[in-house]
Amino acid sequence: MRQNFTVAGPFGELSGVINLCEVETKRRNVLVMAHGFRGSMEGGGRAAQLADEIGESICSVVRFNFSWCTMLTNQIAELKAVLDFVRKTLQPEKLFLLGRSFGGATCIVTACEGDCCTDAAAGNCCKISHSNTAPEWYKRNTYCPDGMVLWSAPNSLQKTFIQVLGSEAFQSALQGKTVVLDDERGHDEIPATFVTDLLQYDVAALLQRWQTGPLLIIHGTKDCIVTPEQAKMDFEIAGGNKQLHYMEGDNHHLDLRFKEAGDLIKEWLKENG
Repeated sequence: MRQNFTVAGPFGELSGVINLCEVETKRRNVLVMAHGFRGSMEGGGRAAQLADEIGESICSVVRFNFSWCTMLTNQIAELKAVLDFVRKTLQPEKLFLLGRSFGGATCIVTACEGDCCTDAAAGNCCKISHSNTAPEWYKRNTYCPDGMVLWSAPNSLQKTFIQVLGSEAFQSALQGKTVVLDDERGHDEIPATFVTDLLQYDVAALLQRWQTGPLLIIHGTKDCIVTPEQAKMDFEIAGGNKQLHYMEGDNHHLDLRFKEAGDLIKEWLKENG
């Protein structure tokens, strides 16, 4: 059951789609999906299809579009605006985040940065929110989810965007120059502030604060954008009930084994819902 929505974001209106779970007793378990750099909530149609499949019987799914090519600080604010909307309208008992690529970095920061951890002031980030005795997610004073999926997500933003933009363009951005991208995705002009902004964030250090909740990491072994060893590093530094699944021979977008990755996510949600 798809429902379109709009929400007033911090930098303009954000649009999205809710797949309200067809099993009424599971509707208040909610998965929020965050797409990657120069991507969309549709994911070429595959993200929409996965949301439909999950929404049939596992949990409700929310996906949305970030502002186009916006910097990480803005994406974090936009994800929080969507989570505020979800908190108010769906009142999740449990909430899960799924971040693809740059959306994965956005989820890590949102889940693990300091002010999201007010429920866990005495210990590790998210410690209380993952307790069996924790209140329903919508009642908690936190953006930290009950579980998180990292799909082709970076451990080092600097290494990743040197690969995405090219070393010369990355260095030009550090000198204040706009980076122009012309490829099969179209023409985009990336301001220098995009690069200087993302270098503020050490996603690896933040992920170390994830110590108790379920974590699913999925990555292609032939990913040439976010290198496979970054997934291994994420797995090693995080705590909790964690899983790492490499998609053998697949690329950054998991073009070959998308269905297998989707099946892993569905089973993980069933186990942790």
